[in-house]
Amino acid sequence: MKTSIKILAKLGLLALFIFISPLMQGIKATVRELDISMQLFNQQKSIAPIDIEAFNVMDMVKKEDIPYREIDVEPDDVVEVPEPSNGTQKSIYIYSTHQQEAYKDRSSVMDGSKYLGKLLEQAGYKVVVEDRNFTEELNALGLNYNQSYQISRNAITDALIEHQGFDLIIDFHRDSVPRESSYIEASGKSYAKMMIVLGGLSPHFSAIQNRALTLLDKTNQLESGIMKDILVREAYYNQDISENMLLIEIGSEESYYEEVMHSLDILAISIDEMMR
Repeated sequence: MKTSIKILAKLGLLALFIFISPLMQGIKATVRELDISMQLFNQQKSIAPIDIEAFNVMDMVKKEDIPYREIDVEPDDVVEVPEPSNGTQKSIYIYSTHQQEAYKDRSSVMDGSKYLGKLLEQAGYKVVVEDRNFTEELNALGLNYNQSYQISRNAITDALIEHQGFDLIIDFHRDSVPRESSYIEASGKSYAKMMIVLGGLSPHFSAIQNRALTLLDKTNQLESGIMKDILVREAYYNQDISENMLLIEIGSEESYYEEVMHSLDILAISIDEMMR
């Protein structure tokens, strides 16, 4: 009897050993996997975030969210753009979506647009400077400042139909930055810094970016540092209309108009070189 009990006890212990061994191995393996996972997790936490922009081969282009002061409108129509039909004379259209933007001495982007237009006319281009009052149109339609791009879109469409296309379309703005970031001293003069802004959502983005890079390069060759790096925002800025469009910010609210004119003297030359 005692022998039978001993045999049964040994068999029970053997079965228990067989049952526990794989289980223990599995538990140990699971613990090891959890330990490895925790180590990887801790390593990932210690790694600094990767700067995606560092991998951008075009250091002259940077991206930024749309600031509160400038709100874009997603297009809900398609504008048919005719081919320019001015023979050998190229045409340029200049307008300002935000006509209210002013400089330190109360001159405005409208004054800058007219000055740039005169310079380009002297260079031999047919230039149309938009003089419609966008503020009045906003008020008449019951729209607000944030819907300015819809008003400028209407103006662009009308101008394209009336003048049968343009070789270059410029949306003339000014930036909103502190004084120290708004100008540069060079060649015995004070210049308002300039910057090209691209709508990254435009279907013409690649073509517009190439043109912008060309203009940036030519402008800075004439006066180094006068043009800031190109800024790309997740927006349209009506740049879906044509691949010939550029949004250029000249100076800021802290710039003097004389500085703006000095910069426009340089910009007109670089635009002429680009267009040729």
